[in-house]
Amino acid sequence: RDLKILILTNRVPFPPNSGYPIVVYNTIKGLLQLGLEITLFSINTNKHRVDVDDIYDPVFDSIKFHSFSLDTEVNVWGALFNVFSNQSYNVSRYFDDEAAKLLEDILRENEFDIIQLEGLFLLPYLLSVRKFSKAKIVLRAHNIEHLIWERNSKMAKPGAKKWYLQSLAARMKEFEIYNLNSCDALVPISNIDAAKFVELGCKLPIHTTPVGMSLNGIAESGIGIEPSSLCYIGSMDWLPNREGIEWFLEVVWPKVLASFPDTKFFLAGRNFPDDFPGHSYPNVEIVGEVENSHSFLRSKSMLIVPLFSGSGVRVKIIEAMAEGRPVVSTTVGAEGMNATDNVNILIADTPDAFARQIKRLLKDQEEANRIGENAKGFIAENFDNKKIIQDLLDFYKSILK
Repeated sequence: RDLKILILTNRVPFPPNSGYPIVVYNTIKGLLQLGLEITLFSINTNKHRVDVDDIYDPVFDSIKFHSFSLDTEVNVWGALFNVFSNQSYNVSRYFDDEAAKLLEDILRENEFDIIQLEGLFLLPYLLSVRKFSKAKIVLRAHNIEHLIWERNSKMAKPGAKKWYLQSLAARMKEFEIYNLNSCDALVPISNIDAAKFVELGCKLPIHTTPVGMSLNGIAESGIGIEPSSLCYIGSMDWLPNREGIEWFLEVVWPKVLASFPDTKFFLAGRNFPDDFPGHSYPNVEIVGEVENSHSFLRSKSMLIVPLFSGSGVRVKIIEAMAEGRPVVSTTVGAEGMNATDNVNILIADTPDAFARQIKRLLKDQEEANRIGENAKGFIAENFDNKKIIQDLLDFYKSILK
């Protein structure tokens, strides 16, 4: 018989309009195509609230779906009191007794072969899962959470905020290491993360499953590209994104405009804060949330990814490369992809180097085409969703033996 899989997520992955939902969505889509029966249990958070009645998607229609509405917003008092506890506040916000009861009902009424936790924030539900199911439990690690907070704390200016971020990072690291071997298998998103988990003490069977792309729906490059146009896409309420873009606008963008004054920069993404400084820079257009990221990326000359903290893999880089768009990224931004500088991506970490790579692409269209075409080939070879999900299924069958 076909395997029955229960997937737990910390937000509803419909529509697939940013990194986490895209990863989950493409995994579900791939598993369905292989004939598996999928049940999805999602925490529907206030921050990423989705009206389930408004989801019109063949993938959604093909699964059994359950959700639980939960306010996971950071509460000042909760955060303060948490400092004096031994729990990770970032994780504990996602647990609710009523959600656990709903999950237990699902487990009582169904038998699953695999239960896949999409990220660290689902681990507080492990007790319920173990108690009511004999399924193999897999932790799908989208990133190494404590590394994000460690990098955030290093970038913060000395003071209360830096101390608090260091405290969060330490708690998160403790939680991550303590729970590292609590599941039956670990599925990280990159080989870099896999090696790091082993270094931290993971003894579980490990299988790297990168972000898969359904490549048959991707259009040919070179269609309707706005000349001399840079773009970025990402949620601005995520600290690493905002810090990277503010760095870019302040120290890189003026250098680009000095040589190419007609260049435009298009910023897309959710939750731009009121005090976001983008409007005070020339030739910058804040697009906000876009309905179709592929169309947006397809219409611009290049994608820039100025990230200095974070972990895991940047889905938008994979999307842009799949569209044949050249990408200029920092080392951290391109981490975990195994892309090659000067072949299928351009890497730069200082203002001068970052500006120089952008100007190189603006000046030489042949060079931009070369990088873009190489990028497209690289994605087809390494990130084909069908192959990636087949490999994941083979791994699941091996741990069920």
